[in-house]
Amino acid sequence: MSAEVQNQFYFFFFSAFWGVGMCFIYDGLRIWRRLVHHSLRQMNIQDIVYWICMTVVLFYLLFTYNRGEIRSYTIAGMIVGCVFYQKTISPVWVELAYRLLRPVIHLFFVLFR
Repeated sequence: MSAEVQNQFYFFFFSAFWGVGMCFIYDGLRIWRRLVHHSLRQMNIQDIVYWICMTVVLFYLLFTYNRGEIRSYTIAGMIVGCVFYQKTISPVWVELAYRLLRPVIHLFFVLFR
C-alpha cells in the first residue's frame, strides 16, 4: 500500500473519530439543556456558537492534516463516526449523565437560590 493511500486511510479513521467527538460535544449541550431550562432563543444562540466552533476546528484540521482539501472520504468518515456514536453510545451516555447530574444541579439551585 502506498504512503498516500495509507495516509488517506488513517485520515478517514481520524475523521470518523472527529465525527464521534463532534456528537459527544453536542450531547454535552443536550444534557445541559435538559438540566437547565433554556428559551428557544438561547438554544438557537448555543447552536450557532457550536457550529461556528466546529467549523473553525474542522477547517483547521483539514488545513493541517489534508492540505486544505475536502475529500469525500473525509465527509464519509465524519458521517460514519456520527452515526456510530448516535446509534450506540449517545442514548446511554445522555441518560446516564442526566441521571447522575440532575441531583447535583437540583442541590446547587436549592443552595444558591
